[in-house]
Amino acid sequence: MKIKREYSITLLVLAGVALLIFGVNFLKGLDLFQKRNVYHAVYNDVSGITGASPVYYHGYKVGQVIGTALMLDGSGRVAISFQVNEDALDIPEDTKVQIYSVDLFSRALQLDMGKSERSAEAGDTLIGDAQLSLTDAVSQEIDPLKAKAEHMIASVDSLLGSFQQMLNAQAVGDIDSSFTSIRRALESLSNAAERLDRLVATESASIAATIDNLETVSSTFAENSEEIDNIFNNLDTLTAELAYGRMRVVLDKLAAASTELSTITADINSGKGSMGKLLKEDSLYNNLNSASLELDLLMEDFRLNPNRYVHLSLFGKKDKLPKLSNSDIDRISRSLEEQKKP
Repeated sequence: MKIKREYSITLLVLAGVALLIFGVNFLKGLDLFQKRNVYHAVYNDVSGITGASPVYYHGYKVGQVIGTALMLDGSGRVAISFQVNEDALDIPEDTKVQIYSVDLFSRALQLDMGKSERSAEAGDTLIGDAQLSLTDAVSQEIDPLKAKAEHMIASVDSLLGSFQQMLNAQAVGDIDSSFTSIRRALESLSNAAERLDRLVATESASIAATIDNLETVSSTFAENSEEIDNIFNNLDTLTAELAYGRMRVVLDKLAAASTELSTITADINSGKGSMGKLLKEDSLYNNLNSASLELDLLMEDFRLNPNRYVHLSLFGKKDKLPKLSNSDIDRISRSLEEQKKP
């Protein structure tokens, strides 16, 4: 029985289409004769994911992406469908499907297994997650640095502008004079150091002798440290005795004498005793004044009438009384008047 030519052509066309489909899927890594465990995940951004991007689990390829489609709800999200070729791989329903960077240029999916006891079934939509690509991560780190660099460059530019305004002719001259002063000061220090070196070189013998003497003195102190300790102990004992023994007695006597002196002074001020009466009462003064006046009169009378007190007669004649002058009479009168005053 012969097959018609039209049927033969149709069979060849169908076989060609089947081979084409099989070849395309084979090139995509899909096995048409294997059970297809297809899952889905939704993302806001699927940059770097293509229709043949691999799916990894712990670095091992377990499947690949078989398609992408825009969600019909108008949210702008993208759904990725991927096939898992490992039938023995148990995928919990809370597993995350993460987009990550395999290298600098390619992106892929990796399964982050969840902890749920319930397994996901073929056709379920898993949780979509995405890591930043290397370019995005570098850009995210560089952008703040770029902003800071731009701000710093602006600040440096402003600083340079201010510095340029400050560096006028007068400021440059002041800076030059300051450097000149610093150079002179350094030269003075250098000269002083040279003089000090010459002085040390000249007086090295004296300095060495002084150091030897100091060493001798220190060694002497070290050898006689016990005697020096005894001397200091004796001084401590002496000062303690002075502080708590003889010095205490002297201070007590001074205190007693001060107390007695205060008592005597109080008695004198109150008019007690001879000294108090002498200072407080004026009778002694009046008596002394009267006695002085009487003594003056007596001396005046003795001068005017010496014959009343000393009688000398060589020839047995009586001496004549002397005559008083006007000044003598005035002086005697004043004395009498003063004597009559209270």
